Amino acid sequence: MKPLTKSQRAKLTKPGRDCRLATHRLVWRFDAAAQEEDEQYDGYSALVTTVPRTSVDALFTKLKEQNQVEHVNSRFKGPLAVRPVYLHSPRRVESLTFVMMIALLLYFLLQRLYRRAVPAAASLKEKRTTAETLLKSFWSYTVLLHRHRLGRIIQPTLLKPLQRQILQRLHFPTPAQLLSRRVPAVPD
Repeated sequence: MKPLTKSQRAKLTKPGRDCRLATHRLVWRFDAAAQEEDEQYDGYSALVTTVPRTSVDALFTKLKEQNQVEHVNSRFKGPLAVRPVYLHSPRRVESLTFVMMIALLLYFLLQRLYRRAVPAAASLKEKRTTAETLLKSFWSYTVLLHRHRLGRIIQPTLLKPLQRQILQRLHFPTPAQLLSRRVPAVPD
C-alpha cells in the first residue's frame, strides 16, 4: 500500500454517501523467478496427523472428504436462517425452527439412503448424487385431478425412467401404488 499524494487525491471523484476519499493505492509486481522456484512444490501437501499409520492415499482421501461434512453444515446454516417471523409466541417460532430442522434431517437422510443403494459399479457422479438432484428429478411430475359425478378421480401420470430408478433404489412405492392403497376406487 502506497499513500496517495495531494495532487492524486485532488484528481479523484467525490465519493458517494457514507464513503471516504481514497488515501492509498495498491502497488504490486510479479516475480517470475519466485514463481518458477515455487512450481517445484506444486501438487505436494504436508499433513500432520495423529491417525495411526495408514496408506497416504487413504489419509489424503479422508482429508478431501471433509468438505462433504462442511457442505452439510452449510446447509444447516443456510436454509435454516429464520428471517423475521411474526408468530404469536416465541414457542411457535421455536416449533417452526424445529420442524425445519426435521425436514433438513430428512433431506440428508434421503441422500444417504440413495447413496447406500447405488451399486458399486456405478459412476462416481452417481455415487455422489445429492438430495437436491434427487428432488429436482421429480419437479415435473404431476398428479391429475378429475371431477366425476361420484366425486374426484386422482390419476398419477407415468414416471420417467430416472424417476422410476430412484424410487426402486430407495425401495419407495410409486405414486400409483401409494394412491391405490390410500384412495378408495371410484365405483363403476
